[in-house]
This record gives sequence, structure tokens and C-alpha cells, in this order.
Amino acid sequence: MQVIKKRFLLLSCLLGMTANAEVIPVYQINEAPGTYVQTTLTHDIYRYSADTQLNDLVVTDAQGNKLPYRITAPSTQVNEQSQLADARFFPVAVGAPPEALIALSSASIRLDANEISVSVEKTTNDKLQDQSAPVDFYVVDVSDLKTRIDKLVVDWQVTETSQYLEVQVSGTNDLTTWSNIAQTTLVQLQKEGQLLTRNKISVNLSEKQYAYLRLKFTRGNENLQLSKIQIENTDKVANASEVDRWEVKGTLAEDQDSALRAGNHTAAMPVAAWEFARDDIAPVANISLNLGTIMYGDNIKVFSRNTEKQPWQLLHQGIWFNTQVGSEWQQSDAINIYSNSDIYWRVELNELVRTTLNPSLVFHRQPQTLQFIANNAAPYKIAIDDQAAPNSQQTSTQIFSQLVSGKELQLGQVAFTELNPNIDSFARHGMQVSWKTLLFWGILLLAVAVLVGVAVRLMGQMKI
Repeated sequence: MQVIKKRFLLLSCLLGMTANAEVIPVYQINEAPGTYVQTTLTHDIYRYSADTQLNDLVVTDAQGNKLPYRITAPSTQVNEQSQLADARFFPVAVGAPPEALIALSSASIRLDANEISVSVEKTTNDKLQDQSAPVDFYVVDVSDLKTRIDKLVVDWQVTETSQYLEVQVSGTNDLTTWSNIAQTTLVQLQKEGQLLTRNKISVNLSEKQYAYLRLKFTRGNENLQLSKIQIENTDKVANASEVDRWEVKGTLAEDQDSALRAGNHTAAMPVAAWEFARDDIAPVANISLNLGTIMYGDNIKVFSRNTEKQPWQLLHQGIWFNTQVGSEWQQSDAINIYSNSDIYWRVELNELVRTTLNPSLVFHRQPQTLQFIANNAAPYKIAIDDQAAPNSQQTSTQIFSQLVSGKELQLGQVAFTELNPNIDSFARHGMQVSWKTLLFWGILLLAVAVLVGVAVRLMGQMKI
């Protein structure tokens, strides 16, 4: 019985060894700037992964412990950009007649032999700018403005009586009927070298909503002198991450008849066809064609398939151009092919360019961000686990989310070092069944044979 126990113990150890997953490091991060770390993943990681969702990706520390991580889309930073434009404005004296406002602009009509021309000329009316009379209000001319108006920026010469202003803003298109827009307070205060300024009025007007604006100061207008009025528009600009872009060279296809009619009993359609094979399975969002400095403007068909035995699937059929405009080369917009991970590609163009073109297929996708929780056990490795569970990334993401719940993450951006492992060591590039799987089943069969032999031997001893 002791012999049998020893044999069972040996077999258990062998089976345990074969059941361990093989983790192959791909990148290494030597140091972490903090507890929460992030780095950028490009299409290169998909050269090693066997899963288009990266479920076989793991992050380990120096002892080989797996760390919680999640993969997210790259963050988009939104910045505000403001543009200022000077505006023409006129002080209107108290008691100025309504017709004086119309003199802000005057029209002239000229009749020629066969032509009628109308011109509008902006003028400065002396009645509006009578320095001896107190100012009633200011008129801002925005009739020529071709953009919206978010804010008015008002600058004035500060005196003791004009540090604090109350202003009403209204608008009109005919200089007769005014509509209220806003009412606010403007401030310029100084004390012991410190300055408090509030000189912007939010109006939020659409393009051409009003031709003229009126600023009437109800407080602080004694001897008020405006020096400048500007129009401010603020836009939010998203700074997206740089697109992950890579090219694959193609070879002239053996079959120069269109794959569109393959398998149909119809006449062959001669084309110029190139085939491409990439070494990754990254889901791509767009593709384009690099034709260099050779002009083209004709039909294009794009096909793809995941294995060489599958039939070609048509992804796009349309027009592609590559032409020189001045000193620059321009081409068609990239073709949208939602999240395609196929390895094999085929491009068909007009058959007349078969001997003149040597195109490259360009793949486009957004890079991904890998975030993980460091544990002060550097270096950290980003690796591929051949035996990872199908939903391992979802599990890791849930753990990561629970650990950071309610915390303000200060993610430190780091770069990694490529370890350049042997590509044939990974399951996708090696045998369909890994050598560990074969070894496992071989040892299992051997164990069964040994057990059968032991059982037969015991039965023989019992008969004796």
C-alpha cells in the first residue's frame, strides 16, 4: 500500500504542474509613480493576445502576483478657448432725437446704364458724440458680425464714481424697438495693490439676432468714459488622444478576378487585387489606402476574412481618390468598418493600375488605457496568460472598481519597456492545442494506465 500511495502522490504533483497557467510577460514597468498607475496600450498587444477583448491579459508584480486592473477608452480633455473681437460703439447724448440713431448707418443707391448698386456706409454722427451733453446710453454696432455673441467685455476709465456700475443691455434691429437682454453689475476695485475686476456681460445671442445693442448704465454713469467694448465667444475644444495608426504592405493577389462574384455562375470581373495579412487581431474602426504619390480616382472594393479557408466578405464598395492639390496630396476619408478583427484583407481597384500601384492598407483605431493598482513590488509586468478564464477582464474590472470606489484617483502615467518575447510562444501563433495541454492529457493517460496496472496486480495477489 505504501508503494501505491507514493505513486498517487507523484501523479498528483505532475498533474498539478501541468495545470498551472503559463504567463508570458510582454511589457515591463520598472517603477510606479504612485498607487494608481496607467499606461497606453496600442495595437501591438494584440500581436500576442489570443482574445480580441484582451481577456488573457494580466498585470503581475515582481513575485508574480496578479494585480487588479481595468482597460478603458482614452480620456478626452476638454479645454475652453476664447476669442475676442473689437466692437464699434457710440455714446448717445441725453435728448438725442431718434432719427440720430438711424444715422449710424446710411444707404446710397446708384443707377448706372444696366446696373443698380446699393451700398451701406458706416458713419460717425456728431450728434451722438456731443461731448458737452451727458451720455444717456451707448449703442454697440454688431450688424456686420457673422458669429454668435456669448459675452460683452467692457473696459472703462476707473474713477471714484465709476468703480461700481449697474448696466442694462437691450437689442434691436431697427433702432426703434428695443428688447431687454440682460441686467448685471460691473466692478473694478483696487485696494493695496489688489484688483477685483468683473467686466463681462453674458448675453448669449445667436448669429444676427440683433443688429444693435444698447448699454444703459443706471448707476455709476457720472462722467463715465468707455475705452473699449469687445465681443467674447468661448468654445469647448476636445483634445482627443492620438489615433493608433499602422500600415501593412500587400502583395498582388493570384486571383485577379473580383471576389464579389466568387462562387456565382456569372462572368468573371477582372480587377487589380492585392491581399494583406496582419499579425494582430486588434479591433479596428477605420481603414484607408496609402497609394503614395500616384494619382487614382476610381472604384474600390474592400474584403476581409478571419482565416484563409473562409470566403471573402465584402466590407465596402465605393470610390477612392488619391490626388495632388497644389503641393499637397489628398485622399478620400477613411472607411468606417466597425470593430473588425479579421486578419486577412483584400483590396480591389481598377484593373488598369495593376502594374503601377503598390498600395499599403492603413488601419486606424483609438488606443486603450490600462489602469492598475500597484503594490510597491516593482517591476510590474503586462503579460499574456494562456489559461486565463474567458471573463477574467470583467472580474478584474469589478475588483478594481470596488477598490477605488469613493476615492479621487490620481493616476500616474508611465511608459513601459518592450520585452519582445518569442511570438511563437503564444497560443495564437503556436499549435491550436498548447504543449501543456498535450502534456497534461499524456500524463493523465499514463496515470490511468498505471492505475489499471496496479489494480490488475492487486487482483492477482488476492487470488493467491
